[in-house]
Amino acid sequence: MHKHKTFLALALLWTITITYLSLASSIKIADEITIPNKDKIAHFVFYFLFVFLWSNASNPNSIKSSIKVLIIAICYGITMELCQKYFTTTRTPDVFDAIANSIGASFGFLAFKYQFNKKLEKSLH
Repeated sequence: MHKHKTFLALALLWTITITYLSLASSIKIADEITIPNKDKIAHFVFYFLFVFLWSNASNPNSIKSSIKVLIIAICYGITMELCQKYFTTTRTPDVFDAIANSIGASFGFLAFKYQFNKKLEKSLH
């Protein structure tokens, strides 16, 4: 039960962080770092963790629950891009950000599924 509460707290905190970073004025982070597509990597990581944390928080014993989390994450990522268009003056939506969000979410699901299968395998032995 303690682990569940920890994942829930982390998932909520992560969702708030994503929301803030998606809608706050554009923040220039590490402009000196010359990694190609670093913003897309950030989007990938944000939504990877979103799905992984929420999957563990919602029902760590259910792939079906994790699929729901995946769908919610993809919709949430698209919604954040649309909110940038309609509710901010300093941010602009980017279809490639939405794609990076969705790919990150999908990999988060795969990581959760891998963890789930490992736990299942361990319980059968």
